Amino acid sequence: MREQSDYTVSDDVLARADFQEACRERDFQRMFHLMRQWDHASQDRIAAPIENMTQSRVSRIMTGKDRIASVEVMERIADGLHIPGGFLGLAAREWEAQAPQPWPHATSPANIGGNLISADMPTEATAGEVIDRCLSARVEVDVKGRVRLHYMHELTNLSDAPFTRFSRQFWFKHVDGPLIVEPDQASERNVLIQRLHETELQVKFACQIFPAINPGETARVGYSCTGGLFDSELYWRQSVYRPTQKLHLQMRLGGVDALTGCQAVEERPDGSEITATESLTWNTDENGIVIDLNRRNLRTNQTVTLRWDVARATA
Repeated sequence: MREQSDYTVSDDVLARADFQEACRERDFQRMFHLMRQWDHASQDRIAAPIENMTQSRVSRIMTGKDRIASVEVMERIADGLHIPGGFLGLAAREWEAQAPQPWPHATSPANIGGNLISADMPTEATAGEVIDRCLSARVEVDVKGRVRLHYMHELTNLSDAPFTRFSRQFWFKHVDGPLIVEPDQASERNVLIQRLHETELQVKFACQIFPAINPGETARVGYSCTGGLFDSELYWRQSVYRPTQKLHLQMRLGGVDALTGCQAVEERPDGSEITATESLTWNTDENGIVIDLNRRNLRTNQTVTLRWDVARATA
C-alpha cells in the first residue's frame, strides 16, 4: 500500500542556498535528494502529495533515469510540496500567502559599486543577481557524430556578495565514452570542475571560481565537454539559468554537404513557444556546415532548441 503523506518541504530546506540553486536550475533530482537528506523524506512521502506522481517515478528522477521537463508537472510538484512558484521560475501559486524570496536582492545599485544595469538588460534582472552578459555555446560534431562542447560565460556580478560557484549538467541520448568536463584555458578566472553526479549518459558538475567575481566585476569563465554522440536525433536544447543579454549558439557539423532543414524555437518560462528561426544563419566551409543562432534578452528558465537535417558528404 502506498504511504500516505502530508509532507511539504520544511522552511529549513527552503532557506538552504543549495536547495534554492537546485530549484532555480529546475534540478529535481538534486531537490529530491536534499529533501531526503534534510527532511528525511522517503520517496513515498515525496510522491504522495503530488498529483499523479508515483514513488517509482520519484525513484527514477533521483537516480537520473527520468527528468522533469513539463511546466505542468513542475506546477503540480510546487503545489503538492508547497515550493513557492518563484523558486522554480513559475507564477506565485494560489496557496501562497506570502512567498519567501528565493534569492537575495540588493537594495540599491549603489551596493554593487555603481550602476551596471544597461538599457538592454533583461527585464527580470535586478541588482541582486549575477547575469550572463554573453553566453557562448559552441557545439562541434565530427563526421562520426562525436561531440565536443565549448562554453564561455561573460558573467557580471550585480549582487552584494562574491560569486564563487555555479552548477551545470550535460545529458546525451548516446555517448562515445565517458563524459569529460574540463576548464577552458581562455577563462579569466581559475576554474575547478567538481563532478557532483554522473551516469553513463549524464554528468552534473560545479564550476568553482577563484578568485571570486566580486560585486560589480565582470569575468569570462568557460569549460568544455567531450564524450557525447549525435546519432539519429539531430537537435540541441540550450537552457538559460540566469538573465542573459546575449546567447550565441554555434553548431559546427563536420562532413556535411548541405542542410535539408533547419529551425529554432524559443520556449518561455510559462511554457509558451515562439519561433527563433529568423535568427538563424549558416555557411559552408572546408570542414562542413556552420550554423549560428543569436538571441537576446533571455530570462531565467527559458530554453532555445535548434533542430536540423543534413545531406552527408559523398565519397
